[in-house]
Amino acid sequence: MPELPEVETIRRLVERHLVGRALETVEVRLPKLLRDSPFPSLDPLLGRSITGARRRAKILIVDWSGDLSLLVHFKLSGQLAIEHAGTDRVVAGHPVPDPHGPYPHRATHVIFGFAGGNTVYFSDVRQFGWLRLMPTARAEEVVESFGFGPEAVGHDSIELHDMAARLARRRIAIKTALLNQQVMAGLGNIYVDEALHRAAIHPGRPANLLRPAELVRLHAAISWSLERGIEQGGAKIVHNRAYPKDGFPQVHGRAGEPCVTCSAPITKIRVGARGTYFCHRCQPA
Repeated sequence: MPELPEVETIRRLVERHLVGRALETVEVRLPKLLRDSPFPSLDPLLGRSITGARRRAKILIVDWSGDLSLLVHFKLSGQLAIEHAGTDRVVAGHPVPDPHGPYPHRATHVIFGFAGGNTVYFSDVRQFGWLRLMPTARAEEVVESFGFGPEAVGHDSIELHDMAARLARRRIAIKTALLNQQVMAGLGNIYVDEALHRAAIHPGRPANLLRPAELVRLHAAISWSLERGIEQGGAKIVHNRAYPKDGFPQVHGRAGEPCVTCSAPITKIRVGARGTYFCHRCQPA
């Protein structure tokens, strides 16, 4: 958390609520979050308006007037809250701070004040996230320097033959391979578990040994899991426990609970040091 669906939800909230609004104030409470930026502060954004928001993998790219772009990575516990005139609030990302509680929270590290009364709170309880302000012309180059593979979902998402070729070169567990952002961009722990369950593939299977029919199922299941997450604005997982909405997530965070497909108890193991949930009956080793 947050994963691609959460970041995509944040992107859509920024577009819906902030495009065209000028920044009037900015308060950075934790300067170390501004990393590898050619600007020592966010003050160059004052007086500028947001012109759009993009996403590459799990990185949010907010474009501003005057050809500046702010790159934001939410890492494990980032959250963005947008509040209008101290009343209505929309929140996406990590569940801490409590979306219904008081803001700013002690984990709130950056506060943006926009014309018209909108206030934006960037919070990160574990402080692993970062922000980078740079000229828009450099943003694409910087993002691509991370070596991301094709997108896992969207109009330019990875093709089946490309995914198959990338997995065929890897003998590691399929769960670990799918979490590698150089294989495909945007997949995280929750949605890999969901995709593997829907495709009926054990998370520990070697990636290069998947059969053609399994690859077809997996390709479709990856799109399904991410699209379901985006529809919901992100899966709700609190302290490693799932709170399913409309039956999703089906396995992640549900250890000991019945599988929605066969009623066998969901099992939790570790694959590549990551907590992994699966059904031993639907996903046999």
